[in-house]
Amino acid sequence: MSASWAATDSHSLAESRVTAFLLEQAAGLGRDIGVTVHPASARLPDCIDPQPFLTNPGQRLYGRVSVGLRCGEQGQQTRYLQASVSVLVEHVVVARDIDAGSLITADDLMLEEARLERLPRHALLGIDDALGMTAARPLRAGTTLQTHYLRRPELVSRGAHVTVTAHGAGFSISRKAKALDSGALGDAVRLSTDNGEQLVATVTGPDQLKITL
Repeated sequence: MSASWAATDSHSLAESRVTAFLLEQAAGLGRDIGVTVHPASARLPDCIDPQPFLTNPGQRLYGRVSVGLRCGEQGQQTRYLQASVSVLVEHVVVARDIDAGSLITADDLMLEEARLERLPRHALLGIDDALGMTAARPLRAGTTLQTHYLRRPELVSRGAHVTVTAHGAGFSISRKAKALDSGALGDAVRLSTDNGEQLVATVTGPDQLKITL
């Protein structure tokens, strides 16, 4: 009987430490966080003084999560457990129909609550992340907004005559050129000058590019 109670206490300790560990790890994701630790599929020896750790530091901290346990004073044994983490978050939803190519404004969007683990992997969680972007496809009201539904607005069009400014130590020179590519803010675009020289410059604004020497 005492051995049975000891095993139960050991498993309870492991579960409680894994729960506390995951609650701390997921604290910044949202609110109303819930953790369910799944029992190991095989009967294993007791884990003395379990110390939880993430098996993959880059893994997401919601939904199904894998957790390691170092057992013993020196951590000479390692166990693995599975847990489910549920987090309540706000996510961005389309408030009214949006045509493809339209510029996204705050009036087009609203926030709704949902469980993070049930949302699409690329769902947007903040309205500011969508403002100033354009719709890559028609969006119906009520759609959960995802990153691949958006694109940065085109500031330079292929074939357009643009201004490119070269910046160096203590000087800058501007000249006209023709864009050989289209591009959004921060994109690298090929240019052709009047004398046939080809350059690559970075888009900084509407029909404005720069080269840093």
